[in-house]
Amino acid sequence: MKTKALYVLMAILAAGVLAFCLMRNHRMPSRGDALLDKMPELGWVRSELKLTDEQFKKVAQLHVDYRPECVEMCHRISQAHEQIEELAKTGRGMTPELDAALREHAAIHLECQQTMLGHIYRTAALMDPRQSERYLEKVLPYALDFTHSETGNLHER
Repeated sequence: MKTKALYVLMAILAAGVLAFCLMRNHRMPSRGDALLDKMPELGWVRSELKLTDEQFKKVAQLHVDYRPECVEMCHRISQAHEQIEELAKTGRGMTPELDAALREHAAIHLECQQTMLGHIYRTAALMDPRQSERYLEKVLPYALDFTHSETGNLHER
């Protein structure tokens, strides 16, 4: 029973991460000259935390540098999820292949979460202590819980 619950939890986590990545990419316009126009997801960081222009420039550059890594991780998670679904649909029990796919899926989630946390902490380090504390308060729930069910939409806060 614990194994089944773990598989369900992993599937839910995968769906949450995939939805997050798809919505994040969907919200990014492809045009615009201003850095902020290209990254509306950073608007709340600048306004709510009252970043200086220099701080925002550094935060935005970190974000730009991290984006391809995030997109790649989302792609890998999506592929792993598809593999699990295919194996689960075509099989009639727990097979070594399905077990291996689930383990790979979990490993990718772990790597993604570690990478995301590293990015978050690097971003927070660019801020003063008060800004950093507020930033971490807002962002860590998303990195620690991929379902985002209790914290609402980051862009609406």
